[in-house]
Amino acid sequence: MTNIIHTTGAMLHPQKVTDMLGNEIWMWVVAEFTDGSYKDGEVFNPPETAISLKKLVKDENDGE
Repeated sequence: MTNIIHTTGAMLHPQKVTDMLGNEIWMWVVAEFTDGSYKDGEVFNPPETAISLKKLVKDENDGE
């Protein structure tokens, strides 16, 4: 049995994280985008992973 589920435009998987109070909780995390994504009304296809927040949300057209 797989724990990955599909939603419109993405595949999700469960992941255990620690909340701000130190409690371990489970949440769904996007594992892969399978359809177009949008940012500020424009098509934006972000990477699934990155080494920093800046690289995760970097716009391919911003020249950096």
